[in-house]
Amino acid sequence: MRIVILLWALVSVASAQTDGTAKAPKTSRSLESLRTVVDPLEKAIGEVDALRAKLKKAATEEEKQDLRNSIQSARERVEQLRGHFRDIVGGAEAAGYKVTEPEKKSAQEQLGELLEPLLGELRDATSLPREMDGLRKDLEVWKDRKLRCEAVIARIDRITSMAEDETLLSELADARRLWTDRLADATGEIGVLDVRIEELEDRKRPMWETVSGTVARFFRSRGVNLLLAVIAAVAGFILTTRIYRYVRKVSPVHRGKPSLTSRISDILAMAGAVLVAVLAVLLVFYARGDWLLLTIAVILLVGAAWAGKTALPPYLEQIRMILNLGPVREGERLILRGLPWKVEAIGFYTRLTNPNLQGGELRLPIRDLMGMVSRAPDDHEPWFPTQPDEWVLLGDGTYGKTVTQTPENVVLLRIGGSRKTYATEAFLEQTPENLSHGFRVSAAFGIDYVHQAVAVDEVPEILTRMLTESLFGDFGRDAVRSVQVEFANAGASSLDYDILADFDGSVASRLGPIRRRIQQCMVRACNEHGWVIPFTQITVHEAAPGE
Repeated sequence: MRIVILLWALVSVASAQTDGTAKAPKTSRSLESLRTVVDPLEKAIGEVDALRAKLKKAATEEEKQDLRNSIQSARERVEQLRGHFRDIVGGAEAAGYKVTEPEKKSAQEQLGELLEPLLGELRDATSLPREMDGLRKDLEVWKDRKLRCEAVIARIDRITSMAEDETLLSELADARRLWTDRLADATGEIGVLDVRIEELEDRKRPMWETVSGTVARFFRSRGVNLLLAVIAAVAGFILTTRIYRYVRKVSPVHRGKPSLTSRISDILAMAGAVLVAVLAVLLVFYARGDWLLLTIAVILLVGAAWAGKTALPPYLEQIRMILNLGPVREGERLILRGLPWKVEAIGFYTRLTNPNLQGGELRLPIRDLMGMVSRAPDDHEPWFPTQPDEWVLLGDGTYGKTVTQTPENVVLLRIGGSRKTYATEAFLEQTPENLSHGFRVSAAFGIDYVHQAVAVDEVPEILTRMLTESLFGDFGRDAVRSVQVEFANAGASSLDYDILADFDGSVASRLGPIRRRIQQCMVRACNEHGWVIPFTQITVHEAAPGE
């Protein structure tokens, strides 16, 4: 009757697999695996019946006990083979239905419970590959056992063919039955593993489908939670900062010039806004029951706190700077990239200004001010040598009007319309002379030694008077501040005079004509008074013989 039931099960499995040609190889494989289990199962059932029959005929109690033990072992084998049969029929679904007892955790493993949601997601994502790998390893083990069983049975058969002793033959028969049972066990296990591996192979999808499916499931299940957490964090941060802005408007602490108390409150308010945003994220994950995202958030916070042990000291110096207690302070002057700047406001971003530069405002992160030192500026200290539309004379001889001066470049408009551009630092290296607030033109002039008698008193007076009249007439009395001609020295071939003329900045654009007018006036005075203008003389001395 049992064999009929087993055969009926075989027929049922076969008929259930005839729904399409796509599953034909799988069905054939399952039937083949079932047949490898049915024969050993039939033999095991027959062995149990035979042992029970012997038990009824046993004469001694010792013989009965041995038979009972044999019956128990045979029944366990029958149950094992039936389990193999049911596993093959049920496939991977039946294997997954089995309930395993939860593993007890030690006290040292309790910390791992915090990471359990994250590890669970990783286990789920890698469950199929790990299960496949485990099944393949088990399959290799059972195949090796099967080969060993076949080798042992073949050896027993060789020995049996040569043995003649009845006792030896009886023991060999018992040993062969043992190894035959083990071979059947191995064959059954191999069949079960083959079916499960085949079914898992059918469930396996391409890599891109697996990745896309995982991402899609993540956003379907946790995308809403992430969105709510972001909204809550942003809302909490904005609400906290706006409340603090209102408090700043009505608080007497924040009226007038910023103080240490107001700066401390600003930092605490910013820290409070960040804390509210973090708590909002954690509360959203907790309320939604999303333990995975909550675990990840906690891990990130713990990691940030741990990293803060080494990252905090530099930030303490920045906090001192923000509190206006550092080496750089508001209202003072510092040098950045070769240019002077006024520290207007210190915060997470510091505002620097230079009133004499076009676009002279910088916004720098507080970390860029580390290592700098500021000082109190003098009331009359210039922030830049020039202002736009002022005339300058540079160390390289360039003369022109500043049309653009920014933190990066200074552009000079030269006489004739050409423009010359300097990097601002290079411009300062040329030690620019600003002519728009007044300037001096100096020149040198000489007359011949034949006029030595009048050279010290009469000549300087005449030259000063004629030059003054000429400059007044050409450039205006208001533009000429002073004119002075003085005897300088007795040169090698002439009596030399220094000509000094000071002008107002309004005629700075006429520096070239002024220089030429001075020389013209000197020549005209010499012509009118008959003074000879010497030329450079070279005396050649001929050495005496023998020198």
